[in-house]
Amino acid sequence: MNLEDTKNIENAIDNRLNLPASGTWPETRHFLKSEPAHAMIAALASNRTLLVRGEPGLGKSQLARAAAVVLNRRFISTVIQPDTEYQDLLWGIDHTQRLADAQLASQAGNTDKLKDFKNYIGPGALWWALDWSGAEQQAENCSHNYSPPEDIDAPDAKQAGVVLLIDEIDKADISLANSLLEVLGNGNFAVPPLGKTVKASRVSPLVILTTNETRQLPAALQRRCVVLNMTMPEDVQPHLISLGKTHFPEMDTAILGEAADQIVKDRDACHEMPKTGQAEYLDLLRALTEVAKTSAEQRQWLAKLACYFHKSSSG
Repeated sequence: MNLEDTKNIENAIDNRLNLPASGTWPETRHFLKSEPAHAMIAALASNRTLLVRGEPGLGKSQLARAAAVVLNRRFISTVIQPDTEYQDLLWGIDHTQRLADAQLASQAGNTDKLKDFKNYIGPGALWWALDWSGAEQQAENCSHNYSPPEDIDAPDAKQAGVVLLIDEIDKADISLANSLLEVLGNGNFAVPPLGKTVKASRVSPLVILTTNETRQLPAALQRRCVVLNMTMPEDVQPHLISLGKTHFPEMDTAILGEAADQIVKDRDACHEMPKTGQAEYLDLLRALTEVAKTSAEQRQWLAKLACYFHKSSSG
């Protein structure tokens, strides 16, 4: 980490950031508060992973995009699924292509391509984050495992570095989180079929893990991370209104307040997680801006649509 990164992060505190579209992530805005900003600095300065915990819909994933904008780095992400394995994040073998090539080779009597594993190993998200140049070269041979979204306007990952979001790590089996310890701690991993080790190149990546805490993460992993606990403020209504102003500055403050009241009322009626929160609030506001332009029309539609963004059984 350099002093310029620290300065850029501190200058972004209490400011609205414009987050460009990236892959499947749409263009949006983000208001950076001091606590997550300082957590970024702590992670970068200590060369640790940033683990962001909290209920769904608090903007945990969006924080990674904000970090990429503030640091002027390339943003890439991968979403963990229940069947995701640790190996998937590093590299994978395209067995389907190798089988197809084997069939053709047997007919032609030439098996040279099959003997070279570089033709079938594709880099995973962590490979791209650690060594973009190496992953790019390997992907020319086999890119099936993971491909960063093409974005000609994005910062040059080779020079500026990468922010990697590993989203919803709590979805996976605990073995995945345990296996990540060595890679995240050492900043490298081996690719035995190629006889090589992938290491962090010019700029070490900022890796951000998110968890909705649907299951407990290993204590060893949490100890190796800088941990940011994101929570909904006790006074929810003004928090939501402020959030609404960030994302929909053209909306009437009265409408923002009435929509917030609806969300808070339903949130209080939720007895279990996940509770109605800011994600539902922003989606409700987005719906209102799509179906109506004037405040009077939006108020009418608020009465019709609000119930569909509730999570409580009474909603």
